[in-house]
Amino acid sequence: MTINRQTTQSKARSIVRSKSSQRNKKGLGKLIIVVIVVMIILATLLVLGLLPRFERKKDLDKATSETIGALPVVRTIIASLANETEKLVLPANIGAIQYTTIYARVDGYLTGRMVDIGDLVKKGQLLAVIDTPTVDQELEQARADLLRAKATVDQTRAQLKEAVAQKATAQANVVKAKANVDYATVTATRWSNLATRGAVSLQSRDEKVRFLDTTSAELKAQDADVLAAEAKIVAAQSQIQESLAEVKAKQAEVRRLEVEQSFQKVLAPFDGIITLRKVDPGALITKGSQSNNLELYQLARIDRLRVYVSVPQRVARYLKAGQLAEITVPEFAERKFNGIVTNVSGALDPSTRTRQTEIQIDNTDRSLLPGMYAEIKLTGAREGKWIRVPGTTLVTRPSGQFVIVVKDGKAKYQPIVIGRDFGSEVEVKEGLSGGEHVAVSPNDDLIDNEPVQEQELKQDKESGE
Repeated sequence: MTINRQTTQSKARSIVRSKSSQRNKKGLGKLIIVVIVVMIILATLLVLGLLPRFERKKDLDKATSETIGALPVVRTIIASLANETEKLVLPANIGAIQYTTIYARVDGYLTGRMVDIGDLVKKGQLLAVIDTPTVDQELEQARADLLRAKATVDQTRAQLKEAVAQKATAQANVVKAKANVDYATVTATRWSNLATRGAVSLQSRDEKVRFLDTTSAELKAQDADVLAAEAKIVAAQSQIQESLAEVKAKQAEVRRLEVEQSFQKVLAPFDGIITLRKVDPGALITKGSQSNNLELYQLARIDRLRVYVSVPQRVARYLKAGQLAEITVPEFAERKFNGIVTNVSGALDPSTRTRQTEIQIDNTDRSLLPGMYAEIKLTGAREGKWIRVPGTTLVTRPSGQFVIVVKDGKAKYQPIVIGRDFGSEVEVKEGLSGGEHVAVSPNDDLIDNEPVQEQELKQDKESGE
């Protein structure tokens, strides 16, 4: 039994080994098939990738053989004149040519309002009336003071006349006193000589000498009277000048109050339209234009309007007084208004690089109103002719900017000065005159005066800015 069991086990092992060997053979066969398939796929891809390369290399070799010794091909365009004018459209607000806020120039109460919002008024037309009792009383007082000052002048002039008369009397008395002194001097001398010879008594001599002293004293007194009269004249003249000055001061005060009283009537300073009214009869009016004072009216002249625009630097240099401008307003889309540049600032605003420009618009039909939004179209003529070329024609070198001009079958580097660069196009202000054949996207290896083969490109129509 033991032998039979061992034989059975040996047979079983043989069967297992046989089955395992068969499985290994089947797995190896599958692996070989997969490897073959992958190799076929790789070979196919390799063939598909190399064939185009071979074709391209064949074409390249053919093109190389054809171009050996041929001239380089340069594509060109014809340089054309740039626009001779600069145009731009700017937003703006329309304003009145003349605008003012009317305040009272005298304190009082409003007794009459003659116009209202929207009324057309003429220069000098009565707008309002203000009652000014205080000014009226001050004017009456000033006129009374003026009459008193004039009376003072008359009084001082009378005093001057009296002083002049006193001086004349004193001068006459001086003449008389001098005559008496002369007579007394002669008499006293004569009697002194006679008394020396004993012809007259000493008493008589002394009387004549005393008379001489008396007349001399009277002469001095008359001279003093003359001086006193002259002093009175000077004082009277000074008093007259002072009185006249007082009269002028009173007259000025009267005129000032008369003018202030005339401000009772508020008149229109110019032709225009009332755009604002803030008062009604009975309102207390305070003169002046301080922020806490109530304005009476706002008046605008609208038969001619104006706008202020800030023109960019690139166009500002071409603006001049008298130049035309085209104005459009959204409310009048079918209509264009003509304006005239009247004033141009002499400098640019450094913060915005713009130049303030005033444009006036005729508005006799009053179709436009102050405060409207408008668009201003400005056109400025250049001083010289500029040339327009594509931006791809530029060649930059350390020595500056160039374009390549093809002429007589040769490429020549032409130095230029760029006026403005728009990116896709540039405007050349120096170096080109128009009509040149300029290379587009030229090769960097082109040599100056190198022979080339030109291929002229079609150009698009000139584009605006």
